[in-house]
Amino acid sequence: MRYALRAGLAVTALAGSALLPTTAYAASSHGARSASSAAPSAAQCTVVKTDSIGAGTDARMTMSPQGPSVVFLDQADGTQIKEFGTLDRSRPALPESAGIEEEILNPYGSKPQLLTKTQGGRDGESGLLSFPRLPKGCSLDEGLVIKECTVVQHEDIGAGTEARMTMSPNGPSVRFYDWGDGTQIVRWGTLDRTRPKLPESAGIYAEILQPAGRSPQLKVKTQGGNIEYGYTDFAKMPKGCPLN
Repeated sequence: MRYALRAGLAVTALAGSALLPTTAYAASSHGARSASSAAPSAAQCTVVKTDSIGAGTDARMTMSPQGPSVVFLDQADGTQIKEFGTLDRSRPALPESAGIEEEILNPYGSKPQLLTKTQGGRDGESGLLSFPRLPKGCSLDEGLVIKECTVVQHEDIGAGTEARMTMSPNGPSVRFYDWGDGTQIVRWGTLDRTRPKLPESAGIYAEILQPAGRSPQLKVKTQGGNIEYGYTDFAKMPKGCPLN
C-alpha cells in the first residue's frame, strides 16, 4: 500500500510538473512578443565607439536619434580635451585655431563620417571614420532635423507689407504680414513649391524663383509703373542640412 501510495503521488507530481512548463512557456512567449514590439528606448538607440585619430588623441563618436557627436580624449589618461569642445550638428567642425582638422560630414544624414587630419604638410593625409550605425528599430528624429534646419527671415517688400521667408528641408515658403499691426494677410495665403506665385488678383507681384533648389529667391513688385522688380535671397540652411 505504501508503495502504491508513493507511486500515485509520484504520478500526480509528474502530471503537475508536465503542466508547468507549458504555462511558463506561454507566458514567456507573450512577454517576448510584447517586448519585441515595443519601440527601443533612447538609451538603446545610442551607440558609441572610440577611434584613434593620431597625435595621442582619441575621438569618441556617438550616434543617436539626435544625430552624431564627437568629443576628443587624451590617450595618455583618457580625459576629455576640453579646449576642443564637442562637435555636433550645430558645430560640425573644429576652428582653425585647434591645430587639427576635424569635421562631421553629412551631420543630418543616417551615415555621417568624421573627416580627420592631425598632422600638417604632405605627410598629414586626411582620413574618414564612419560613425556607428543606429541599432535595428532606431531612426533619426526627422522632426528635430526639420526644426534644426529651419531658418526664417523678415523682409520689408514695400506697400506696408512684410514677407516672412522660411527655408527648411521641405523647401522655401512665404507668408505675408501687415507691417503695421503684424497680422497675417490671410487672403494671400502661403507661397511654396506647390504654389510659388500669387495670382494677379492679389494686387502685388510675388513669386518664388527656383522653389525646388537650394538657392531660391523671392521676386516681388508692390507698386505699378516703372518700378523695377526686387529680388531677395532666402536664408541659407545650416551646413549639412538636407533638402527633401
